[in-house]
Amino acid sequence: MNSEVLQKSLDIYEYLVEMKRRIHANPELGMQEFATAALVESELRSMGVEIVPLEQNVGVLGIIRGEKTGSGTVSALRADMDALPIQETADVPDKSKVPGAMHACGHDAHTAMLLGAAKILVSMKERFSGTVKLIFQPAEETLGGALYMIEQGALDAPKVDRVFGMHGHSSYLVGEIAFREGPSMASSDFFTVTIKGKSGHGAYPHRTGCDPVLAACTSALALQSVVTRQIDALDSVVLSICEIRGGTAKNIIPETVEFGGSIRCQNMETRNSMEGRIRDVVRGIAASYKCEAELDYHYGVPPLVNAPEMTSLARESARKLVGADRVKTIDFPAMGSEDFSRYLEKVPEGVFARLGIAEPGKPAPVFHNGGFVFAEGALPYGTALFVQFVLDVNQ
Repeated sequence: MNSEVLQKSLDIYEYLVEMKRRIHANPELGMQEFATAALVESELRSMGVEIVPLEQNVGVLGIIRGEKTGSGTVSALRADMDALPIQETADVPDKSKVPGAMHACGHDAHTAMLLGAAKILVSMKERFSGTVKLIFQPAEETLGGALYMIEQGALDAPKVDRVFGMHGHSSYLVGEIAFREGPSMASSDFFTVTIKGKSGHGAYPHRTGCDPVLAACTSALALQSVVTRQIDALDSVVLSICEIRGGTAKNIIPETVEFGGSIRCQNMETRNSMEGRIRDVVRGIAASYKCEAELDYHYGVPPLVNAPEMTSLARESARKLVGADRVKTIDFPAMGSEDFSRYLEKVPEGVFARLGIAEPGKPAPVFHNGGFVFAEGALPYGTALFVQFVLDVNQ
């Protein structure tokens, strides 16, 4: 392919690698991205990008105004900046300098790619109309950063018409870009169940008559039947118990036991029914053991649904860069979650793409793992896709 935009991205490859490595070596966890945000803001200011002040200094919002006469569309491009609480084990030149923290999901690369896109877009302002908002958000891993940026006004003044984001993906090779129309990722909600019984001697459980350990264990097992017996088998739902706490000694029946986990859904109607279904099960089982159950349910992010028209447009942008044979289709929605869905709640005309980061002859990178390595050869492709999307939308 003879793509002008891709060539411009390849021309700044050294800059992209430098930015990615600087961020990778100095990872910051969610809502602590002070140095990362300062670096991003400094780079944007040096390019002449307008900066919108935000509270807490953990996110950055930049604005580039096109000079072409046209529709006046406002497009938003998003990158996440936070790292994970993982010790890095990979032998790489930009190995994390922070004990117990690393970029194990590629957010450093996403940030570098959007910085590169900003550099190119500034040089091409006469080629697009309207406004481009650059959203560098904190705390994607905790699924709270998008909401923070929205509350800071990232989608307002001027109001965003379309939003675009992407994430590296190890199922695709460097130079490949993948899309899926419609439902693409799951919602993410969390719950904690507290079972209250009576404390007593482990040798005489009959004297208390309400063992919260047994009630909690039975409840945890029974909750799986909500998915297998109350939900249509074709309606994707994952209910996982991921933690359980209770007791202080091996011969004391505790007063309370807590367990908790996550719920992932593709369907909003099903999602909205899960709190009531879980409450019914745990209360009923607790009562059968003469215990009481309390449910604390937290609604996180909704399902991520890509707008078909925007997805089609983004596909065409990708074809211009890499050719039709390297633009892939994601066959099934993922049960993982992404808080990019928060932006799509407010701006339905949006799309979230997957950028290939696998390299031939090498093991596929494993996300959220100490040995994760983002293929730097993918950086120009992500940068180019950000830019091409703007040129195609902001006409």
